[in-house]
Amino acid sequence: GQEKMSIGAPQYGGYNAQTATGTITLTAGDDLIQAIDPGGSARNVVLPDLGTTGQGKAVIDNTADGSEVITLQDAANSNATVGTPTQNESATCVFSEGSWVCVVGAAN
Repeated sequence: GQEKMSIGAPQYGGYNAQTATGTITLTAGDDLIQAIDPGGSARNVVLPDLGTTGQGKAVIDNTADGSEVITLQDAANSNATVGTPTQNESATCVFSEGSWVCVVGAAN
């Protein structure tokens, strides 16, 4: 099989699509690419604490059919907001030196 990335380490399978019904809390073992439909409301997605020496990456794609925002929160830093992709936007997030940094842009 083809090896793909999870948020915290290599694993098989790297894509997950879901409709949120509340806050989504991701873990290091979750798929690298998360296609999330906020399900009609603004939602929070909590990115995992990977430790002070951990490395990680996540791509969050907002697949909403309306103007619903996803607020990305950093579990390593008191759930501080690190990105807010809205409809038709994605965030590419990198974890390094104890913090998440996200860049949000059009998903096209």
